[in-house]
Amino acid sequence: MAEVFFSNLPHNCSDRELRDWVESRGIVTVNTRIILDLESGVGPAFGYVEIQDESMVKSAAAMLNGRKLRNYIVTAKPVQVVFRDPVRTAAAGK
Repeated sequence: MAEVFFSNLPHNCSDRELRDWVESRGIVTVNTRIILDLESGVGPAFGYVEIQDESMVKSAAAMLNGRKLRNYIVTAKPVQVVFRDPVRTAAAGK
C-alpha cells in the first residue's frame, strides 16, 4: 500500500473533498483519511490518500505538492506503508 501524506489542509476539509481534489488531477485513489482530533472532531489540517497505482505515488505527490485547495497551499509527500510481522516484532523485543 502506498499513500500520499497531505499537510496544510483546510481544517474543515472532508475525506470526500480531498479525494475529489486529488482525482480531479487524474489520480485514481483507493482510500482517503482526514485525521480528526478526538475531542473537538476538527481536522488538524493533515490527511492521507491511498493511491491505486503504487508506482505513481512519488509522481502524484510531486504533482500535488504546492497546489491550492481552496486558499491553502497544500504540502504532499509520498509515504510507503510497511506492515511488520507482529510475531517477529514481539520476538525482537524480548
